Amino acid sequence: MRLIFAVSFALFVGMTTAVGAQEKSQQKSPNIMLYLPSDIESKTVQINYFMSGPFGGYGGYVTTEKDRVSYDIPASVDGKSAEAVKIIAYLPGCEISKLEIIMQSASESRTLPCKALGRVPLHGRIFPVHVGQIPGIEVEIRYQADWDHQFFGIMDGMVTTIHLAMVIPDEVGRFEVELPDFFKQADLGRVSFQFMLRNKVSGNIIAMLKPENMPRSINGLAIRSSYAPFVLFSADTSISTPPSTDSGVVEDMRN
Repeated sequence: MRLIFAVSFALFVGMTTAVGAQEKSQQKSPNIMLYLPSDIESKTVQINYFMSGPFGGYGGYVTTEKDRVSYDIPASVDGKSAEAVKIIAYLPGCEISKLEIIMQSASESRTLPCKALGRVPLHGRIFPVHVGQIPGIEVEIRYQADWDHQFFGIMDGMVTTIHLAMVIPDEVGRFEVELPDFFKQADLGRVSFQFMLRNKVSGNIIAMLKPENMPRSINGLAIRSSYAPFVLFSADTSISTPPSTDSGVVEDMRN
């Protein structure tokens, strides 16, 4: 009887110690909690980050889900705590936000701001016309933030891009879309809109679309306050993948 009690007590102490150690480890794990405005659908936000610390530098992006009120970013790499974290956040209908957080405690929290941003209509036309007539295609539009490297303090790596819209061209290659009025945020730095044709089913890129009658920025459409009366796009089918259009910055600069 004493042996059974001793064994049971030892198991209890071992389990309690393990649970306590796990809880202590979880409590010490540094993180940043980002709260969303109540009127923003959590699935639609796009958040990229870059952290620095004794591990060097490391970046990534938040995987979004439905019905969330906040997102948690682990502020450590290989058990080493980050000293500073920089964040680029896009909430549909809002200006792009830049946050710089110095980790003064194990847990930091911020509410992502939403400064309302207007929209700019764009009427696009694709040529040659037959490219726009390929069955099962759609036009994807992205914002390419070429200013992100300076903000994050890195020399190379994938450029932060923000998915804005998917539209289907008509039988003669015409399409319409409303874009965020990022012209009002021109102080962020060098940017462009990237347009590409994709196969709806496979997601494969069929062609990059280059503006021919409007100013370009790095082969993309320059940010403007108006695109009247229309933008003529040439389809470059020689490019199989767009340059620097990953969905988020992923940069590992650990020592």
